[in-house]
Amino acid sequence: MTFHQAEHPLLVIPGPIEVSDDVLLANASPSQSHMSKKFTETFGEAIKMLRKVLVTDRGQPFIVGGSGTLGWDMVAANLMEEGDEALVLHSGYFGQSFADCFAAYGIKATQLKAPIGQCLSREEITEALKAKKYKVVTMTHVDTSTGVLIDARTVAEV
Repeated sequence: MTFHQAEHPLLVIPGPIEVSDDVLLANASPSQSHMSKKFTETFGEAIKMLRKVLVTDRGQPFIVGGSGTLGWDMVAANLMEEGDEALVLHSGYFGQSFADCFAAYGIKATQLKAPIGQCLSREEITEALKAKKYKVVTMTHVDTSTGVLIDARTVAEV
């Protein structure tokens, strides 16, 4: 089947994003029951591929139907408790929003900030981790407002 989306203005914002005709066509398929065998297989394959992207064969990645803000709130509400310590790695503007979310839950967020447009060094992260014990370390993989990409592998190795 061939499909071509209608002409439209080019969307050049951080999200939602432009998608190809193939992706739109795939989304035009009938809905599946979240309890069906086909959905279970598809979802399981998505988890396997996500583990590959995250360079891990352990742990449970979560696929969330929502914005990054929902993800922050899920971490704060479900993984943290009031008074817990978090290290928030800043590579732009989203780190501040994550820290603000933690504050709303009474979580103590230490913010390690890189200059806007730059990334934190391995040494800076190492020093912060030596200075205090944290329950979680957060980072924004790609800060869309600044275009800064944090090397997740480097952070994980530290």
